[in-house]
Amino acid sequence: MSKHGSMNEGKLVTSQSVTIRDMKESDLEEILAIEKVSFADAWSRKLFKETLSFPHSVNFVLQGATGAVLGYINFYLIAEEGHLLNLAIHPDWRNKGLATQVLNDAIDFLKQKHAAHFFLEVREGNLEAIRLYRKFGFEHIGRRKRYYVETNEDALVMHLDCGS
Repeated sequence: MSKHGSMNEGKLVTSQSVTIRDMKESDLEEILAIEKVSFADAWSRKLFKETLSFPHSVNFVLQGATGAVLGYINFYLIAEEGHLLNLAIHPDWRNKGLATQVLNDAIDFLKQKHAAHFFLEVREGNLEAIRLYRKFGFEHIGRRKRYYVETNEDALVMHLDCGS
């Protein structure tokens, strides 16, 4: 059980058993490996550790049947607002519904906590992620110019009304 309550644990995705559980410091080696192959400017171990200890952060991993970390999500929940920080799935496990599952559970979690809004920034060139977010009803509400300094890309700011 998380410090914030539980998400829907033990769901089945495709034919594999996947559990969503709290992220632990002992997961960081696997998380950092996924992070490095997923993002041009990967988070550091220090940043993950700081996020784990921040009282308003919610941090979950998707764990496969073998115990391996298949992906993760980090977001803040402050008052009535959620803010997605990071979502990544191991390349071998992409396009199997895991990102959909963990994002759906994160949104359900926010609704259970009476959050009214969920915000995120996404690289304007990350069309796969943008499609995922739009599928959930996120709307483009703004742009942050050259937000991603390592690639000089803009970020699209997206918002979901959680309906609370």
